[in-house]
Amino acid sequence: MLENAVFYVASPEACAAILWKTAKASPKAAEKLRITAPELCRLQICDGIIPEPLGGAHADPAWTSQQIKAAINENMDELTAMDTEKLLKHRMHKFRKLGGFEENAQVDPKKKVNMKKEDQIVRTTPNEELEGEVEKLKQQILKAKESSSKPPEMALKDMIEKLKKEVDHEYSEAIKATGLKDRLDMLREEVSKVNSRDQLMNPVIRDKIEKLKDEFNQKLSAAPNHPTLQYKLDMLKEFSKAKSLSDAATLKQEVNKKFNEIMSRPEINEKLEALKAEVQNSGSSSFADLDQGLKDKVLNTRKEVELEMISALKSIGLFVEGVKSNAKVLSEKDSPSVFKNKVDHLNEEINKKIENVVSSSELKNMIELLKLEIARAGNKPDTESKSKIEAIQKQIKQRLSEAIISSELIEKYEDLKEKNSEVEQSSAGADESLQKETKYEEPRLEINLGANSSFAQCM
Repeated sequence: MLENAVFYVASPEACAAILWKTAKASPKAAEKLRITAPELCRLQICDGIIPEPLGGAHADPAWTSQQIKAAINENMDELTAMDTEKLLKHRMHKFRKLGGFEENAQVDPKKKVNMKKEDQIVRTTPNEELEGEVEKLKQQILKAKESSSKPPEMALKDMIEKLKKEVDHEYSEAIKATGLKDRLDMLREEVSKVNSRDQLMNPVIRDKIEKLKDEFNQKLSAAPNHPTLQYKLDMLKEFSKAKSLSDAATLKQEVNKKFNEIMSRPEINEKLEALKAEVQNSGSSSFADLDQGLKDKVLNTRKEVELEMISALKSIGLFVEGVKSNAKVLSEKDSPSVFKNKVDHLNEEINKKIENVVSSSELKNMIELLKLEIARAGNKPDTESKSKIEAIQKQIKQRLSEAIISSELIEKYEDLKEKNSEVEQSSAGADESLQKETKYEEPRLEINLGANSSFAQCM
């Protein structure tokens, strides 16, 4: 059946007139008759539900016809594979089971494959007991912080897992309380069908998901269990943050341990002490005053220690992106960390502008239209399809360009570009020949114009 289709023997108005002697009771009659696609599917009168676009099948006949075609082909493939005898038995069984049910009946294991799995019973902890456990763990974490020791990792991990299950259960109860469970189940079924056929998500289904999400968020505060849900969410966030800090502290200890192991090696110690003595004997007050040979020794030793440290960090599962060398000490205002923060801030501003444009209904529709055109074109698009796709892509890029090319952002970008050249010059050191000999690659700044945004992922 189509999603919005109905099936009945007597119309709701006729049924109401017979049972309640008035056609005004037709809504009540319709509810009792169970004439909608989801209800008839649950009663096994219809075999499945074919999704419709927003507004009904007539809103997009072409897309609806494709869905009907897919459903017919899928079922015909299954039925044509049966021989005549099996097909007749299948047909008889289908009609014989209509209108009847049996409680606790044993089901053939082969038929269980396509049946809905039983909902797992989630055993939740009473609120008073959970609050007691939460307070106890909080005290343990507080004591560990005061004594500068590690918090109870296992207890923290177990509590986070328990709170996740509790939050999931509370969300399920809130969905039931807001009366949105049936719509959610229907949407899940539609999405699973699309995923099973490796099709593109239809814009209509996306809109349904967004609307259901918005409606749920609006009704959530009125749900009876909202205070409990909020409390459990807050606790989950708090303990997740505590675990992250604990993991970071553990990682820091491991890194320091590896560094100390490297620096305590006899061969490294000997080299460092010898180098230190040579530098002191040279009488130089800064790195720039050293002779070329001593400069090479300092840099080579530093490079050796850095390579050892990189190898040690990789052994504990850490990936080192690169080691940057600064031959000259920069001022705090122009330090790389401060400069990096400014670049990150500019990236955030640019990404935010792109996200605002991408989240607009106009651009969303254009992106979905582009996806549909690409899907329709297939592997061998014709000239007309190519021109359509290129035209839509051009419009999308134009909208994004208009969003990010503002005088304010360009001014900030130019300012950072100028400061970057100053940082690179400061980092280059006094002697250019030193750079060529040591083969050190200078730090390079690249400003990301929204490569990590949701739009970039779409394109």
